[in-house]
Amino acid sequence: MKNLIFSLLMVPTIFGASLYASAADARILVSNKPLALIAAVTYPAEQIDILVPDGMSPHDYSLRPSDIGKIRQAEKVLWAGDHMEPYLVKFAKQATDKNLWLDATHLMEDLGWYNDDPHVWLSPKLAIEISKRIAEWNPVDVAQAKKDHQAFANQLTALVAESKETLAPLKKSGFFVFHQAYDYWFQAIDIKQLGAFTVSPERKPGARHIQKMRTQLQNHEVSCVLSEPQFSPALIDTVINGLPIKEGELDPLAGSSELTKTAYLEWLSDMTKSLAECLK
Repeated sequence: MKNLIFSLLMVPTIFGASLYASAADARILVSNKPLALIAAVTYPAEQIDILVPDGMSPHDYSLRPSDIGKIRQAEKVLWAGDHMEPYLVKFAKQATDKNLWLDATHLMEDLGWYNDDPHVWLSPKLAIEISKRIAEWNPVDVAQAKKDHQAFANQLTALVAESKETLAPLKKSGFFVFHQAYDYWFQAIDIKQLGAFTVSPERKPGARHIQKMRTQLQNHEVSCVLSEPQFSPALIDTVINGLPIKEGELDPLAGSSELTKTAYLEWLSDMTKSLAECLK
């Protein structure tokens, strides 16, 4: 009899423990690294899976069989949307619960912030909104996740202000970026590139465009050219060949970042430093 009573008393404990373990092990799938940095602000980093590996671009990524398995098994997904990641569209449409697929671009469109640049993770305003939504997904402590979100929102707002102040004296210095990826971040920090070598990495620029950039470089309109680690600098080397132009690097995919609560802030801060150093 005592054993029966003990067994009955243990059932709620074991059941509760199993529910907690299940919640604690809940994983989310994030399509790319920058979005994962935002998710890590309010979600356990060790429970975030990233689809597109470091060193690869979401522009022309091809899904592997193992990726398809991850997508189909994922309970919750954060992705950039069909403008950037068309290979995920059919899976999003097949999802039984649309609320568990957070489309960053659609969210931005709903808020009236989208401006045709698919690199939406570089919008500080959107990053704050995404971290708020991901906090609700936190499997262990939503209350703490909401506190983490508020701290992140305050710190990111401060970082934007600091970046604007740092770059203000350098705004007259022209610069080129590798591709049109930074509109949201540059708009936030009140600076603008003079041009981009290409609108999108999979599109080769035309001869007229390259000649125009070469002329701007020769006329000293540009003091800095910024490449990206995911792509060969051959095009940039060809255009600036023989000219005394400073070179730097920006990484719109945060390839060297680790998933921590502060990684997104550190990544944007590093980009501001790289830009400032190249423009000085």
